[in-house]
Amino acid sequence: VACMQLHPMILGKTYMSSFLFNIGLVLMCSLPVVQFSADAFSDYARYSTINQLFNVQIANLNFFGFFFTKNIFVYIFMGFMFLAAVFLMCRPRNTPPSGKELRDRLRSRRG
Repeated sequence: VACMQLHPMILGKTYMSSFLFNIGLVLMCSLPVVQFSADAFSDYARYSTINQLFNVQIANLNFFGFFFTKNIFVYIFMGFMFLAAVFLMCRPRNTPPSGKELRDRLRSRRG
């Protein structure tokens, strides 16, 4: 990603900040993906709990109702997907990121 570096997860070598950053990314992406899936498969999920949550309860909230009725979150999700696709087409990365550079930067900060 252009504005932030993603951290690899290596058993016994992953820093806690890297782990929390990755968890934050997963949590930020989970709600838009669930809403997109619920909207895309709304005919199949008509009587399900997720349909009750998104299309009835959250859609009728004062603040979030506007975002859900106008599909703002879905458009943001699709926009990020488009930007990521363009970025990956322009700058593909064949080698995985290395944690050695981060480790060296942290060691140089300590003194």
